[in-house]
Amino acid sequence: MKLARQLGIYLLCGALVAALLLAWIGLVYAVNVYTTVKVSADAMLNLMLTGLLSVVGLPIVHRALYRRFWAVSRKTAAGELQPGAPVPVIGVASPPVPRVRTTGRQRAGYSALYAVGIASLLAAYAPLGHHEALNAFLVRFSAGRSSFSSLAALVVVYVPMAVSLVLAMLLLRGDHKRLEAGTLPPDETLRLQLRQDWIFSFMAAYVLIGFLAFLAGHMILAFL
Repeated sequence: MKLARQLGIYLLCGALVAALLLAWIGLVYAVNVYTTVKVSADAMLNLMLTGLLSVVGLPIVHRALYRRFWAVSRKTAAGELQPGAPVPVIGVASPPVPRVRTTGRQRAGYSALYAVGIASLLAAYAPLGHHEALNAFLVRFSAGRSSFSSLAALVVVYVPMAVSLVLAMLLLRGDHKRLEAGTLPPDETLRLQLRQDWIFSFMAAYVLIGFLAFLAGHMILAFL
């Protein structure tokens, strides 16, 4: 059964890659032949990959990280995992997140975060010219391959991570005060705890998808 499942995954991945290649070729041909817009094959590939990562990859990664954040935070609260101890390795199945009532304002906030996150990823990484400008900046202010990698990590990972953490802390400041007071009913406490995990996992997923979009564009510039 395990072998059949692995073969199924391999076949699915192969089919998805083939579909992506066919869509890439078809879109390049259609845009250049049937419209007045002229687009290169590498620019179209970058646009497709960034779109897939932003629209499809972000929700998938966010869902996985949300379950992981919930599992780790609950184990820590229950004393099963001490603060600072190594967390379970990635790949271990996490239990599902409990269903709780969410307010209309909370759902609107989630939708707004997704809209801003997807739009900002597309605006930053979909145009191939942005990758060219970013790579030129990194080359100009780095002194070699290792320096280039360190500067890229700072610009693409650590700066967005720091901004995301500050934004998350501002968004959750009121929730933290209410939880610290310890006067909330259990269902409201659970709702606020889940909202904290949702927002922090979303920020982590956003940074990861941004890095993957940057990496895709960098590879396109380097090898196409």
